[in-house]
Amino acid sequence: MRPEELESAISELRKEFGGLLDDETLRRIAFEERGFTMPAPKKNVAELKDREEITIELEVTKIADIKEFEKRTGGRGRVRNLNVRDETGNCRLALWDDDVDLVEKMEIQVGTKLSCSDCFVKKTDFGIDVTKGKNGKIDKI
Repeated sequence: MRPEELESAISELRKEFGGLLDDETLRRIAFEERGFTMPAPKKNVAELKDREEITIELEVTKIADIKEFEKRTGGRGRVRNLNVRDETGNCRLALWDDDVDLVEKMEIQVGTKLSCSDCFVKKTDFGIDVTKGKNGKIDKI
């Protein structure tokens, strides 16, 4: 979508909703009404909040071994945690099930920089976790 089309759509939505919605929400609606998915906002570790969808760039500081477990719903599951950081702080990148193999497939090692797009934040007893989820994407930078 071209910038002028987006601004026109936001202006129309602003009138329609009578100022009840902020520009970020109006932008998301404009994208979705036209069949586009708006990327999650780019954040840094210090800004992360529980249950939000984000895009973030992180550097790997530690790679844990794969752990296997019994799922509550039955069957076996796998998890692998990566300690990661940016200039504002540290958190974990949790890789679940098939994603645990991304370390080998992408040749991730300590010092590798990653771009995590449309990922989710979860506050746990261990701190802040970022997880890829079904629609998220992890790329090497």
